[in-house]
Amino acid sequence: MRCKAKHPDPSLGAPFEGAQADIETLLSRFDPTLRSRVRRLVRSSPRLADLAIVFPGALHTLASLRGSPKRRQKALTLIAEGAALRDVAATLDLPMWLRRLPPEAFAGWHGALPRSDTFARRITNHLPTAAEDSAFWLRSVAFGVQACDDYFALWLAQQAVFMEPGDPERLFGLLAAYAWFSNAAPSPARDLIVMPWRPVMALDTAVCAAKSWLNRLRLVVQLKEGVLADPWLLPGEARGFTFRPLLDEKAILAEAHAMQNCADQYADRLARDKCRIFSILRRGVRVATLEIGPHPREAGVLAISQLKARHNLPAGVEIWQAAHTWIGQQTELKRSSTGLLPERSLDTDTWTALLAPYRKAANGASWMPELASKDTFLLIEDGIAELARRAGITSWLFT
Repeated sequence: MRCKAKHPDPSLGAPFEGAQADIETLLSRFDPTLRSRVRRLVRSSPRLADLAIVFPGALHTLASLRGSPKRRQKALTLIAEGAALRDVAATLDLPMWLRRLPPEAFAGWHGALPRSDTFARRITNHLPTAAEDSAFWLRSVAFGVQACDDYFALWLAQQAVFMEPGDPERLFGLLAAYAWFSNAAPSPARDLIVMPWRPVMALDTAVCAAKSWLNRLRLVVQLKEGVLADPWLLPGEARGFTFRPLLDEKAILAEAHAMQNCADQYADRLARDKCRIFSILRRGVRVATLEIGPHPREAGVLAISQLKARHNLPAGVEIWQAAHTWIGQQTELKRSSTGLLPERSLDTDTWTALLAPYRKAANGASWMPELASKDTFLLIEDGIAELARRAGITSWLFT
């Protein structure tokens, strides 16, 4: 049996012979900031004009002066000699799969990309179909490699969120940190992840898990012991049930873990005095979680906002009766408000310690704010909320 001959490595052996108008149309699709350099390169050599067709990314790299002058000069020599594209790409440190992308893809692109055959085989299954989406897609893939690893970058490449231009750091920064910690060594930040990221995870699941993780990070940096001193209502007992206030991150995390509920997502509401949370116990065993908030119609009066059993299931009638009895025992059910939000700053030292392993691994991770504050958390929250909007994710986490 005769074996099939292998396809020869593509090369720049045949200079471009197309019409000048066609070349000008092609050049108009390159990054506007580099277009004059691209045009000068193309006019200097027919083989460089050919490169604009067969490997726009290589021509973009030469025009953007990326890499060392020595490497660029070597690449130009190889091109002039009609060398194989693979040799030109290796000299410019470019993966061969990039030749499948149009000139538009390289606008604003920076950052290294994997050159392994395994990555190339997988990424080519997820290339963007529209040229106008390709630049944001490529910058996002490069960011995924930089901010996490190849697996995360491949996973990101598959998501249908590139139809609008965007900033990868803003949209995917939190998601990348969450994915990195999910597979990192145990640490305080890693321990706050309930559902670790995996390459087979659906986007909506990953986005909601990352937002939940951010809320737990905020809980740890915002509600240290002593920050909340006023439980609003007095702890006590009623009908055999004990009502215990949850005022700091340790108590709230323990409640969320034991009850398998979302008590750990309320750091901001608690810090802004929008509610208080109580654990309800019977003979020392947690049986329900109670949220106290302003009465919806009576100004200044406190009332039950939520009362849930384990797994957020409805609480039994006896628990509701006990809760109302306990409230009836309170000496004061009215709470005056000045209308001013309390000044409860976030602990930057704790934030720094939580993110230290990630910053060390990700060259500083500049996309994650260095200081913990209401404004910096708002920036992170806005980014993940925008990603949720693009992906059509509807969850109470983003309301």
